[in-house]
Amino acid sequence: MVELKKREKDLGFRLLSIDVSGSLKRTREIVKEKQVDFPVLIDSESYSREFLHVMGTPTTFVIDGRGRIRCRLVGYISDLGDTIEGVLERI
Repeated sequence: MVELKKREKDLGFRLLSIDVSGSLKRTREIVKEKQVDFPVLIDSESYSREFLHVMGTPTTFVIDGRGRIRCRLVGYISDLGDTIEGVLERI
């Protein structure tokens, strides 16, 4: 994710993460441990599970400039940057 963050501007997207555990303390620990340098949102109300149908992590969404979900990727993807780049080229 850190490498993907570095490509935001070139690829024309914004990287955000949602923690579905709802635990601010645990999220802060993980962000510090993993040296995350992009915004991490806390979903303490289970919005992502209920409205975005996130059932497992990681779940990656590509959302266009109008706020429409253009792609949903479930599970770990080793070449996430290249995958997102391919999606962005198609939209």
